[in-house]
Amino acid sequence: MMVISPQNVTYFKRWALLHQKAKEQGFGWGMLEEEDGWHQYMGIDVLSFSPKQWDEIRLATERIGRIYQKMYEFLMSEDGSPLFSRLALPVSTWEVASVSSSLFSYIVRFDLVVDGEAIKLLEGNTDTPTGIVESATANRLLCDYHRKRSPNRIEEGLCRAWKRWLAETAVPLEKTIYFTSYGWHEEDRETTQFIQRHCPHPRTRYIPIEDIVVSESGVYTKEGMPIEYLYRLYPLEFLEHDYAETGEPVGKWMLNHIANQTVKLLNPPSAYMMQSKAVMALIWETCEQSHPLWSEEEKEWIRLYFLPTYQTNQFGGIPHVVKPVLGREGGGVQIMDAKGNVVEQDEEMWYAEYEKVYQQYVEMPSVTIETWDGPYTGKLLVGSFLLGGEPSGLFLRVGERITGNLSMFVGVSVE
Repeated sequence: MMVISPQNVTYFKRWALLHQKAKEQGFGWGMLEEEDGWHQYMGIDVLSFSPKQWDEIRLATERIGRIYQKMYEFLMSEDGSPLFSRLALPVSTWEVASVSSSLFSYIVRFDLVVDGEAIKLLEGNTDTPTGIVESATANRLLCDYHRKRSPNRIEEGLCRAWKRWLAETAVPLEKTIYFTSYGWHEEDRETTQFIQRHCPHPRTRYIPIEDIVVSESGVYTKEGMPIEYLYRLYPLEFLEHDYAETGEPVGKWMLNHIANQTVKLLNPPSAYMMQSKAVMALIWETCEQSHPLWSEEEKEWIRLYFLPTYQTNQFGGIPHVVKPVLGREGGGVQIMDAKGNVVEQDEEMWYAEYEKVYQQYVEMPSVTIETWDGPYTGKLLVGSFLLGGEPSGLFLRVGERITGNLSMFVGVSVE
């Protein structure tokens, strides 16, 4: 049930008109249904950055990407391989994660705190980032409504990512690239199909993950066609828990096919490997120890953009955040005060089994936006996309101190 107060009717009419236009262009999840009713997800505000701020965010995104790439290459090397177990990935995925890739991830979203000139990385969404349709289609529509220019270049970035992956994977022209997600989940389905539309390969097909047939011999469509190339908006760590109704371990079979490269993935398994938040702890630790991996310039970047992050709690008397290494959408996150008391926490228990990292707490800046419930003051999180290795646009959300799936999306422009 949704109740709009009389003073907010005018706003809601504007919102509904914009949402209808967005829905016609493939973005239809501007409101989300939860147990307590409908929640607004799409705001109609557009927040502006100065050209200098925009350039600084792009530069930070590029540099953070270079640090991640170098750490990935080190972890895959003989010298760095002893650190692999510290990523705390499920053992069933280790063989998959060791499949090499020239680029650690082709589709990345770094979540940043941008407060004046300070830019800090909270985490890297390197495996299955979303917010892509919002940052492309919806952002352009909101900017047009406010007579502003959308600075995002998401479509160009996706095309670049695909061209790079296609060149490096050498997919034959007669082969089909399959795209999968939960078919019943509108956001995942539409995001996946948006990414599909920007793939220049001549043969592509969307297939709901429910319709994929996995056996010990291979991965197939219901018609029996082999699936050899696959984009999936589905976390690899879920697979170890996936069983058919008959009890067959289809998830483990799928992991074997990926490890054997019977199925080649975009994003590649390296993106899953680098999704572990333990990566940030290893980057910080090796920088603190002046490891020869990093140049003096790179150590400056780490100190500038990364927060102190550890795999054991080093924050006596300092506010900090506890995060599962594979948590998503704020799942399982706790914010602790200087006395070690929980200030705020996410109740999602799925990720509770994973090991934790401990990260210095940094306050996100507050912004006030209009909503159909009236003015709302929340915390601003800046998602910055790195597509095909290059900065490609921003995804802004306003929510609570733990940014969950009910945080609101707003537009971005440069002025």
